[in-house]
Amino acid sequence: MYKLGLALAVAFAACAQVASADCRGHRGDRVVLYSTTDDPAVLVWDSRARLREYHAATFDAAQAMLPHAILVGPGTHATVVTCVSNYVESPVFHHPDDAVGVLLLAGPQRGLTRWVLGSDVRLVQAPRP
Repeated sequence: MYKLGLALAVAFAACAQVASADCRGHRGDRVVLYSTTDDPAVLVWDSRARLREYHAATFDAAQAMLPHAILVGPGTHATVVTCVSNYVESPVFHHPDDAVGVLLLAGPQRGLTRWVLGSDVRLVQAPRP
């Protein structure tokens, strides 16, 4: 039991170090999801690893990963659960982007926790202290 408690404490400390103050979203922030003006719908991913792999993949490999994503409409409301700063790199980006874990608050996917790019997150209201 002691080893399990120690392992959980180490895992929690590692996760706490990953979340960064440099992120676009912080735990509890109310946000809306909105991508670019050309295509404002947002892909939300079942894992942050797939989010990262998708943006680094070739076209064919990226297409093969799409079953692991859900397309949500622009303006979908969510709450930030966690954020990993500069986690997603792509040859298309000028700088690495954040991976933001969100809880979807609207639509048929309401209640799901998924991952999105930090650039797809728009702050609505910060959490109350």
